[in-house]
Amino acid sequence: MSAGDDHAALVLAQVTALTRGGAKSLATRGRADLRVREEAEDWLKKGLDSYHRRRFGDALACFERGIQLNPNHSELQLRLGIMYHEGEGVPKDHAKAFVWFRRAAEQGDAGAQNNLGYAYHQGEGVPQDFAQAAAWFRKASERGLRDAQHSLGVIYAAGDGVAQDYEQAAMWYRKAADQEHAEAQFNVGTCYFYGQGVPQDGVMAAYYWRKGGEQGHMESQYTLGNLYLHGWGVQQDYEQAAVWYRRAAEQGEPFAQSELGDLYSKGLGVPQDLAQAAIWYREAAQQGHSDAQQKLGLLDVSRRGEPLSRS
Repeated sequence: MSAGDDHAALVLAQVTALTRGGAKSLATRGRADLRVREEAEDWLKKGLDSYHRRRFGDALACFERGIQLNPNHSELQLRLGIMYHEGEGVPKDHAKAFVWFRRAAEQGDAGAQNNLGYAYHQGEGVPQDFAQAAAWFRKASERGLRDAQHSLGVIYAAGDGVAQDYEQAAMWYRKAADQEHAEAQFNVGTCYFYGQGVPQDGVMAAYYWRKGGEQGHMESQYTLGNLYLHGWGVQQDYEQAAVWYRRAAEQGEPFAQSELGDLYSKGLGVPQDLAQAAIWYREAAQQGHSDAQQKLGLLDVSRRGEPLSRS
């Protein structure tokens, strides 16, 4: 073998050794990175466990340890944002919350995008900017997040940061409503009742209000009571009116309390019971409902001291 051949062989051997060494180094770094990511995940899980136990200081420490290990972990960023936003385990600081939400949102985290939209909409930690709010709500909505879809519907209905568009509002409300978002179910029901962005349809209004009412949404329950009382979009049914008014009344809705008082006073859908009527009028009157105050006064005069107790 010539001297030239020896030199070439030596260079090849050196290159091969360097290549093997580099590959080994990359593999080592890859394993180390994986261990770091796994450790960050462990801190996230520990933090969530502490959070659900309402041990907020421990949760915050876990999330901070995890983010030190993996600064680009979007869920850890989101969790830190939530803690600063709510003041859990740390003084409330909307500006810091915004920073963490933005970092996670820019990585595509739908929850953070929704929270960022809310921050812009409310001016929390950042100057109020409806256009930015709409943009971030849209990003989260397109990822299927129902809260963002509902918020985007509100944006379009109000014309905040976008041209007012009831069709778009109804569309986004419906997307959220079909994911069992109770407030969106109420809102899309309202769209159908008044024909805003959709054809006017009392049956569809009742359908969505019922869905909201069954989830405990107070306004849906009260509105269903009105539908059954007057026969709007449903067959008139005083018993059903009483059922839905009662559900809303028991949550403290003063108009439902007053209407329920009327039903007991007149014996519509329930046995006539002036004592019960007085109770519900009083509940509404104590919240400043003027009609209930007047009816309670008239009823008290006519009843002459009958005992009052809820059945």
